[in-house]
Amino acid sequence: MTKKFCDANTFVKSGDPSVADSALERKVKNYNSDYLTPANVGARKGIFVPRSLVDKLLKLVRLYDVEDLTVGAYVTNILVTHLAANREAINELTRRGNKTVPV
Repeated sequence: MTKKFCDANTFVKSGDPSVADSALERKVKNYNSDYLTPANVGARKGIFVPRSLVDKLLKLVRLYDVEDLTVGAYVTNILVTHLAANREAINELTRRGNKTVPV
């Protein structure tokens, strides 16, 4: 068996593959619930990102084969999770800023 670039067994000190498998299953389950949940994006506004990134995201969404999951919903889930995980730092950086930004 060839070793993958990011082999879950590398991070398990016990060397027990069943521990790595269960850890991987938890990560897959968490990723699925955090990012692969179809959502109604609602009112939209376009943003500019490299075409190559959009193509990769579209390929991933198709490979996940989750009914009704769109690139927009996937990206929305990623951004919401990022903003929630980094709330304190974002709020602090906002507090330090001296610009007023119209909404």
